Amino acid sequence: MHMHTPFTLQALSLGVLLLLAFGLHPEPAFANPALSNVEVQAQREALSAASVRVAEEKLGQTAGGTAVIRAESFEAGKAVTIKDMLDFTPGVFAQSRVNEEARLSIRGSGLSRTFHMRGIRLLQDGIPINLADGGSDFQDIDPLALQHVEVYKGANALQYGAASLGGAINFVTPTGYTTPNSVVRLDAGSHAFARAQFKTGHVVGNWDYFASLSQLRSDGFREFSGQKNTRLNANAGLKISPQLETRFYVIHGDMNQELPGNLSKAQLQTDPTQANAASAGSNSQRDFLITRVANKTTWISPTGVEYNAGVYAVDKNLYHPLSFGLIDQQTRDVGTFGNRNAQGELWGLRHDTTLGYNLVHGVTEARIFNHVRGDRTSLRSYEDQKAHNMELYGESRLHLTDGLQWINGLQWTHAKRTADDQFLSDGDGSYQRRYAQLSPKTGLLWQATNSVQVYGNLSRAFEPPTFSETSPTRSLQAQESTTLELGTRSEINQIKWDISAYTSRLNNEFVSYQLDPLVPGLSAILNADDTVHQGVEIGLAGPLARSVVATADTLHWQLAYTFGRFRFNQDPVYGNAAIPGIPEQYVRAKLDYSHPAGWTVSPNIEYVPQGYFVDLANTLSTDPYLLLGLNASYRFSETLRVFVDARNLTDKVYAATTGVIVNANGADSAQFAPGEGRGVYAGVEVKW
Repeated sequence: MHMHTPFTLQALSLGVLLLLAFGLHPEPAFANPALSNVEVQAQREALSAASVRVAEEKLGQTAGGTAVIRAESFEAGKAVTIKDMLDFTPGVFAQSRVNEEARLSIRGSGLSRTFHMRGIRLLQDGIPINLADGGSDFQDIDPLALQHVEVYKGANALQYGAASLGGAINFVTPTGYTTPNSVVRLDAGSHAFARAQFKTGHVVGNWDYFASLSQLRSDGFREFSGQKNTRLNANAGLKISPQLETRFYVIHGDMNQELPGNLSKAQLQTDPTQANAASAGSNSQRDFLITRVANKTTWISPTGVEYNAGVYAVDKNLYHPLSFGLIDQQTRDVGTFGNRNAQGELWGLRHDTTLGYNLVHGVTEARIFNHVRGDRTSLRSYEDQKAHNMELYGESRLHLTDGLQWINGLQWTHAKRTADDQFLSDGDGSYQRRYAQLSPKTGLLWQATNSVQVYGNLSRAFEPPTFSETSPTRSLQAQESTTLELGTRSEINQIKWDISAYTSRLNNEFVSYQLDPLVPGLSAILNADDTVHQGVEIGLAGPLARSVVATADTLHWQLAYTFGRFRFNQDPVYGNAAIPGIPEQYVRAKLDYSHPAGWTVSPNIEYVPQGYFVDLANTLSTDPYLLLGLNASYRFSETLRVFVDARNLTDKVYAATTGVIVNANGADSAQFAPGEGRGVYAGVEVKW
C-alpha cells in the first residue's frame, strides 16, 4: 500500500507560501528583531551566539518537542559520549557501541543504520556537522567544550533547514562573554581512562574568544577497544558595532578508536569484555582526522530585522579497516547558510517571519582496499562521491491573541548524489540520483496560563539517502513521513513537565531486505512501503524535600521516560512486525541531594523494562536490564571542585545496543554490543 501526500498538506504548502508572501510586503517593523523581547530580557552580549537563557526562552516558543541541556548537568560526571550529554532527554535514544562510537536516534530515526548516524541534522554553533550526503560522525564533539545543547525533535528543527524525521541537535560552545575565566580539568578511572582539558575565554576590547584543548586515552572496557582522542574547539568574535558582529570558528579532531565488534548473546553472557575474533584479527579501527573552519556574521538593521550569514569548510580523512576491507576516504565539504528574522504586522496582528537557505557541496574520494591487519595490499574499489544539497525554508508566526500563536513553515529540498567510478576493471558503476520535495508544517502554541503551554503541529519530513544506502543497481526513493504531535510543558510550584505524544506515517523508510531467499546473508537497504512510528515522551523534575539533613539542603528528582513503537504496516514481507534496533521503553531517573557545605550526591538508574528485537523477522531479542549509578561532588570553593562518578554498580551484563539483521531464524548471532561493566571515575576541576 503506497502512501501519497494528502491533499490537505498540498493545500497547506500553498497556504504557507501565501502567508509568507503577505508577510514580506513592506510593513511597519517593531523596534527589535524577531523574538527580540526574549533576547532583550536575556541581555545577550554576543550577537552571533545565544546564551543559555536565550536558548531556553527561544525553544520555549516552539510548537513542538524541544529541550535545552545545560553543560553543568553532564560536566558533573565522566562526560565523554553523546549518551552522557543526552541521556535525560525524552525521545532521544543514545547508546554507546564502544566508547564514543554510538547509536543515536530521535523518534526512531535511522533505525536501519547500525554504524555512524543518519536522519538527524547535527550542528555546532548552528553550523552543520553532517557531511554533505547527510551521514555523520560525532566523536569530534567534546562535551567539556560546550555551553549547552539544543534538541529539536522532528519538524521543530525548521529554523536550521532540517526537515528529517529525527530533527536536529545543536551543540553550542561558549564565547568570551559567557566564559570569562580559565579552567583546568583532570579525569581518571577504570579501564586506564585518563583525560586532561584546558579551556579559557575572555573579552578584549571589541574582541572576545574561547578555546578548549583536550586529550583522552583509554584501554576500554573490552579487549581491543582502546582509544586516543585530541580535540580543539575555538572561536573568536569581533563586535564591529553594537548591531554588527562576526565570529570565526575552528574545530580540529584527531580520533583513534579500536573496534572490538559485536558478540553473540552466549558470548556476551559468558564474557562481555572479549572482542569479536574477526574484528580483532583484522585490526578493525575507526580513525579520522577532521578540521572544520567557519564564519558567521550577524547584523541587526536599523528597523530591527536580524540577518545571519555564514560559510564553512570541512576536511576529513578516514582510515577504517574492517574484516571485509579497509575503507579509506578523503572528504572535502564547503557550504554557506543564511537567514532573515523579522517582526512586523499582518492583518493588524504581530507577525514574525524567518526566511533562510542552506547550500552545501561535498566530494569524497572513497576507496576500499584489501588489507592484512590494516596494511593495504590491493585496491578493490574507488569512486568519487559528490553530494549537493540546497534547502530553502521559511516560517511564519502569527500572534492571533496574546496567548495563541499560529506557526506555519515550508521547506524546499533539492539533493543530488553522483558517484563516478574510478575503478573500471570490474565494470563502470557510476550513477546519479536526484531528489526534491516541499515539506510544509503548521502548528499552534497556546499559552494557557502564565506557566502552562499547550502545543500541536502537523508536518511533513523528507530524507534523501546517503551514499551508504545507494548503489549502481539500487535506485532508492527518499524517505518521507507525515507527523502529528501534541504536547504540553510547564513549571508550577517548581514542578516541571514536558510531555509530547506523536504519530508518524512513513513511506519509503530505509529498511534491510533479503535480496535472494537462497542466500540468507545477502541483504541490502531498500524502501519499505508503509511504516508507523508513534510514541510518548515524558520529562518530569521537581523538588522532593528541603532541610533533610541540614538546614537549607535540598533534594530534587528527575525522570525521563521514552516510549516509542515502530512497526511495519501490512508489509508484504514483514507484515506488522516491529522494526528492530532500539527499545520500546527507556527510563532514566535520578535524585540530586545538595548540601549547603558544597557537596552533592546523585544516585541514578537506567532501566529498559523489556528486550527488543535484533532482526526484522522478530525471532532474536535482547534482555531487559536495570543499571544503578552514583555521582558525588564536593566544591571546596569557587575555584576548586572534585567529583566521583560510579557506573553500573552491580556490574550488570547487558547489551547496550545491537546490529540489525533480516532474519536470525531464532538462532544466536553476533549482533550484541556489550554495555560497559562496573566503572569508577574521578576528576578535579580548577577554575580561575
